[in-house]
Amino acid sequence: MSEPPLIPAPLYGLRTWRLAADADGERLTGVAQTTPWPAGGAWLDAACRSGGGHDAPQADCACGIHAWHPRRWSARRVLASRFEVPGIVEAAGAVEVHEEGFRAERGRPYALFVAPGRNAKLLARLCRRYGAELVEVPGPAALIAWCHERGLGLDERTVDELLGPDEADARRRTRRGKARRDALRVAAAVIVSGALLLFGALFAKDPPGPHHRFGRTGPVVTR
Repeated sequence: MSEPPLIPAPLYGLRTWRLAADADGERLTGVAQTTPWPAGGAWLDAACRSGGGHDAPQADCACGIHAWHPRRWSARRVLASRFEVPGIVEAAGAVEVHEEGFRAERGRPYALFVAPGRNAKLLARLCRRYGAELVEVPGPAALIAWCHERGLGLDERTVDELLGPDEADARRRTRRGKARRDALRVAAAVIVSGALLLFGALFAKDPPGPHHRFGRTGPVVTR
């Protein structure tokens, strides 16, 4: 399969929102596009802003409702955004699946996460306004466990099946190549650091022979 697949099925993924205010209080907006998300469980329909005149999502465009598959790295990423609201988006319509996430035709907030240090009262107000579930998670592992218990999101095996074996093999080769390059960089850095320490130790030694120094009582000769 040479192009990312479009699947007409509801999906759930991790993402963040920004906060804004209106006459009714706090509301959610997009992060890259500050489009207000409709409240009360209504869907936000994606629209392409590039002027291409096509429906979102499009394979050769970046349009659509963006989300990440529930993974440990994506959970850390959404919880680390201190000025954004972490949660799960429910996506519907045409959905274009990629290795790390997906882009969808429409979406709505499904759940918002309360992590340590977050404003729980604010998030509770947002959940009431959007008809979303409020979930308390102490960290990324708990977030992923909560998703797995409810069957939310695509696992890695399902993503590989959707993208096709050729694409999965190509991604694995890319990851192995990157891992080897990273290992070589670390090894080179260790070798260079060791060499610098060795040269520093050699040059730090005093050359043989008498050395003239000056102490409190006058000149002193040492060997």
